[in-house]
Amino acid sequence: MENPEIPWTKIAVFDLNHGGLAIASQLLKKGVQITAFDIYKKMSDEKLQEATKEYGFLVSNNPADLDPKDKTFELVCLPIHVDSKNEFVQKAGELKIPTTTHHDIVGRMLHGDKRLEGKKLIEFTGVRGKTSACTLFAQMLSYKKCVGLHTSKGIFMWKDGKFKMIREGISISPAYVPDIIDFIFESGYNPEIFVFEISLGSTGAEDIGILTTLEPEYMVSGKSMTSTEVKTQIFTRAKENGTFIVNYNDWEKIKNYIRQDQEIIVFDASGKAVEDGKPTDVFLNITKGKDGKRTAEIESSRNSKFFSIGLRGGYDAEAYKTAFAASISAALEFDVSESQIMEALDQFGGISGRMKETTEDGRHVLDNSNSGLDIYSCEWAIKYMLDKYFEKKSPHFDATAKREFIVVIGEERQTVCEGIEPFAIDKLIEYYKKDIDKLILVGDRLKKYMGDKCSRDVEQEEAGAVDAPVEAGENGNVCTALYADDFKSGFMKALEVSKEGDVIIMAVKSFR
Repeated sequence: MENPEIPWTKIAVFDLNHGGLAIASQLLKKGVQITAFDIYKKMSDEKLQEATKEYGFLVSNNPADLDPKDKTFELVCLPIHVDSKNEFVQKAGELKIPTTTHHDIVGRMLHGDKRLEGKKLIEFTGVRGKTSACTLFAQMLSYKKCVGLHTSKGIFMWKDGKFKMIREGISISPAYVPDIIDFIFESGYNPEIFVFEISLGSTGAEDIGILTTLEPEYMVSGKSMTSTEVKTQIFTRAKENGTFIVNYNDWEKIKNYIRQDQEIIVFDASGKAVEDGKPTDVFLNITKGKDGKRTAEIESSRNSKFFSIGLRGGYDAEAYKTAFAASISAALEFDVSESQIMEALDQFGGISGRMKETTEDGRHVLDNSNSGLDIYSCEWAIKYMLDKYFEKKSPHFDATAKREFIVVIGEERQTVCEGIEPFAIDKLIEYYKKDIDKLILVGDRLKKYMGDKCSRDVEQEEAGAVDAPVEAGENGNVCTALYADDFKSGFMKALEVSKEGDVIIMAVKSFR
């Protein structure tokens, strides 16, 4: 199948960990000669042979295969965040093979997909708030259009404010977007709008791109580039006359990347623009009444609208401010009515893994475990529950409850690309050690780090003892701690060591 956006006939695709096989398979369908490279050498020779047979192209972990005896590669396609010191990347440089990113090659595929003609493609990217913003926007827009949505939560079809999950979540790497579109069409659906949560930027094929936030910034590409440097490519690589919705807090970092043909809509969810006396297109504020209930106030100078809506409990509304503002800004661009936006916000009760509070066997549980979790989000969760249940002025404080505060924190390394550094978790624990009654550390890296820097009764732990002492923090203070392999086992241990009325924080970086 010819695609003028993809003129190459032989391409090397790097990185099987981040969707390389998905991209390679799509390119093969288009008649491109492909070799896929396991640049981290994680596959055994047997697995490489099996993959080669299964996919119909060579799957290799040998840099020498970048210089074949027959026709040379015209292009190398690699993730935007790959380390430039990787031996495969360096070999491609020595051979002077041009490179492009997974984001770019996927965008080219989408440009050439005739099934998308007459449809709109919306892409959300950013450090925080992507999943929530995508989901809210899909619901708001579904009152007017049929929407196909993919986030880390799964593939959904939205219509008339209701959704149907048609598949569990695939990675939000751009590499899987063509596969997801294929799956939606092949499953018999024909949405008018496609909404995607995309990691580290956009494909360049989007009609509207939403950048939730650039903060907190982090390092990628072997710590040679910042996440901001990577994400700002959404403006330079975008197709002509695109529309972007951006956070006022990021304006100074992005304004020099914006092209003259691009329309920019700016939202303010922090009040910083108001403090600076600068105009924005959409302003969102959340107020708290004497009864503790929250109200969202929305003002759009762009659409001449002002309305407010009371929010449900069961989640930290402040943690969703950016998602609210980004999704509402996008919905207003599609002329979604105030009443439809208000209905979506009225029904919203938080998203599991994103500051979502529930009750489990009488325990107050805050689930803040997701793939985008960072140390700042961990601290936000801790502070939120401490203020709500342990601050004497809070309406939820109960002096007779004798509550304990249990923190489950760490990472599932097998499900996420970038974990949370153990030293950062150690520092956070040190700061809140007086508040934490029981601590459950998740993941091998954290277990090794904490084990290396302190003594503990390993025999007790292996025998299944509930209280295995672990020294945490620079001053050698002891807090009660257990270890768990993953989110599920960490949660089960938290239930075991807690009682009715206790407070549990789940802050495990994991793909959920």
